[in-house]
Amino acid sequence: MKSLQIRRSAALLAAAALAAFSLAGCAKGKQAIVDEPKTVTVARATRSTIALSLVYPARIRPKQEIVVSAKVAGRVAAVRADVGQRVRAGEVLFTLESQDYDAQSRQAKAALDSARANLTRTSDSSLGSQEIQAQSAVKQAQVQYDDAKDTYDRVQKLFDGGTASRQQRDSAKARFDSAAIALDTAKQNLSMLQDKSGPQSTGVASSQVDQAQATADLAESQLSNTIIRSPLTGVVASRNVDPGELVAGGTPAFVVIDQSTVTAETSVEEGEVEKIHVGQIVPVSVEAAGAVRLSGVVQTVSPSADPRTQGYAVKVRIDAPQAALRPGMFARVSFPVEKKENILVVPNTAVVTETGVDYVYTVQDGVLKKLAVQIGTSDEAVTEITSGLQDGALVVTEGQSFLNDGQKVIVAK
Repeated sequence: MKSLQIRRSAALLAAAALAAFSLAGCAKGKQAIVDEPKTVTVARATRSTIALSLVYPARIRPKQEIVVSAKVAGRVAAVRADVGQRVRAGEVLFTLESQDYDAQSRQAKAALDSARANLTRTSDSSLGSQEIQAQSAVKQAQVQYDDAKDTYDRVQKLFDGGTASRQQRDSAKARFDSAAIALDTAKQNLSMLQDKSGPQSTGVASSQVDQAQATADLAESQLSNTIIRSPLTGVVASRNVDPGELVAGGTPAFVVIDQSTVTAETSVEEGEVEKIHVGQIVPVSVEAAGAVRLSGVVQTVSPSADPRTQGYAVKVRIDAPQAALRPGMFARVSFPVEKKENILVVPNTAVVTETGVDYVYTVQDGVLKKLAVQIGTSDEAVTEITSGLQDGALVVTEGQSFLNDGQKVIVAK
């Protein structure tokens, strides 16, 4: 019995010794793991500049966008362009049937020719000589009339005194009446020639020519309007007509755009519009075009707010846009609103936050040191450090969540 107790005691002692040895081994291994240096990536705290920007949504618009329509009504004869096709200024987009307009033009030209002929007759120099002859005829008729009147008056007195016969009186009266008729006819002929060649008659004929010319010009213009051309060099964005279709004047038929340059159009609130000025260079990003980043120039800033949105319209011109950039795409425009120069900054990844306190890990002689810092403004790359860190300090930029204050580290090259 006593020997059994001795054996049990020996076994317990052996087990305790083994457990103690095992615990000691584990503690030693853990300490070895903790003390093993880790490789970290660092950056140096430097003085730099931070420019703060506000990002606004925008739409890409072409340089020009013109809706093309026919000035006159008619049936579409032919369509010469289609969507996506490049056209030059003056190139034919579509035509209308022109038979009726051609007939009106020819009729107007004929009326113009007639009016010109009438003006020529009215202002003909031969009328001058005819008028001189008519004036001479009036003078001759007047002399004959005066002579016949004197003869008739004398014979009438003699007839009244009984010294002239009735036949003599009647003969003198007939001669006087004939002279009166001849004088009246000569005067009427002269008057007709004077009306034809006078300034009033010429003015009426000239006005008739002007009116006929205007009618002919209008008819010719309507005829030419049956051919509808592109007003600019660009690309056809839409087409709304087909051959045989009857269209009214002013109906939108084509949309042609010039996208040699484009603009990003956005709206800025009143608190920021004073910080934006024409000629300012700003970055523009377009996700749909492969997250392309472009440089734009502020082209216009509206002086008044839109009554619907209360925002101020701003247009940013983008010269020589990439092929992937298309009108209508959604874009983002960044307008700088604040700039801080000569401030201490570290990469954004160097700052960690724990329970509302900001920290950075610095490396001094291969040992980590955890420092509480005060941060200021930041942009996409760096953060301002206002206190708690010295210029030139090496700060860890990766893996801070697995590091401890006072731990030894190796700086990666």
